Amino acid sequence: MLLSPHFVAKRIERYVITVSLIGGLGNQMFQYAAGKALAERHGVDLVLDLSGFKNDKLRSFLLDRMCVPEAGQRDSSNGSAEKPPNHFARSLWGQRIDRVLKLAGLPKLAAPADSYREPHFHFDTAFDSLGPHTSLFGYFQSERYFSSISESLREWFSPREPFGEAAAGMLTLIEGSPMPVSVHVRRGDYVNPGTAEFHGILGEPYYREALDRLERTIARKAELFIFSDDPVAAERVLAFVPRSRLVHVCGDSDRPWEDMALMARCRHHVIANSSFSWWGAWLNRSPDKVVLAPRAWFAPNELKKRDTSDLYPAGWRLV
Repeated sequence: MLLSPHFVAKRIERYVITVSLIGGLGNQMFQYAAGKALAERHGVDLVLDLSGFKNDKLRSFLLDRMCVPEAGQRDSSNGSAEKPPNHFARSLWGQRIDRVLKLAGLPKLAAPADSYREPHFHFDTAFDSLGPHTSLFGYFQSERYFSSISESLREWFSPREPFGEAAAGMLTLIEGSPMPVSVHVRRGDYVNPGTAEFHGILGEPYYREALDRLERTIARKAELFIFSDDPVAAERVLAFVPRSRLVHVCGDSDRPWEDMALMARCRHHVIANSSFSWWGAWLNRSPDKVVLAPRAWFAPNELKKRDTSDLYPAGWRLV
């Protein structure tokens, strides 16, 4: 049966990729990147489902502080007309039920044909075969999900507004440094009971070895720009480094995208087991950058359950 162009146009308009956003800025960027890459592949729109933030007292939507095209479309950010507004809640409950069924030795629930829940931490090859009308739920922490749009993402993930006074001053210091290296020391919620047992906490041995390997690679001493949500802890962890070589970046906690952009302006990077500094290093466009990353991305017991090999882009060095 032949279809009129008008009918075909209306049918194509129904196709849309929806991605549920949760977590902090780094997580939101991974989720957006995967959804956007899939939408670009099919030539359809991307819709951002923000319903996961409704009851989250710690996290909020932050992509609107970047040049993300869809971030200004807040009127449609809770799902397309063809998706129920509780898409996030349905996906979350489906994930929880799957865990219970797994413990009971029973098969997982069959997901709707147009819904995709990330099945594991490493890259899922089935992602490439998803259709043009799919709802995504997961973390998607691998460059393999979005390598096809890397250059565009670096543009979209730049700050929408000029730096504030503090960040602008720090940028001047970074640009004036002969060898600026970003060092991320993550604490914050990582030290909370339960969270620490999941993520793990990087201590002095990791940073000592990472910095030693970095400086042997670049064959010179570096000026270290320290990014941390706990400057006191960072000072203790990096006590083996002369203070004259440390610059503490005292950013605005309400403007985390600025710290990430400052990380990206450094020459090389020592990152934490954090999606935040992952992106700070990834956004650095230099092909000669050296990135040191922790091999133990999770605490030992959790690391045994996950394949993290797809987490690290080619060329990053594991410590």
